[in-house]
Amino acid sequence: MRVPSIGLTRDERHIVEEGYRLAEHMLRNYQDPPSLAATLGKWLKQLRLMVLARD
Repeated sequence: MRVPSIGLTRDERHIVEEGYRLAEHMLRNYQDPPSLAATLGKWLKQLRLMVLARD
């Protein structure tokens, strides 16, 4: 990712560039948590399986 050079010294640009690299590394496998509807659907599916297993 390019870092703007306006008003920043070379060292400051290097620090910002390293920050971008660190953030990209930390977020590379990030996934948004499932929505409420998806979570409820999963719970209901598990509940149905438990009830059916009792019969």
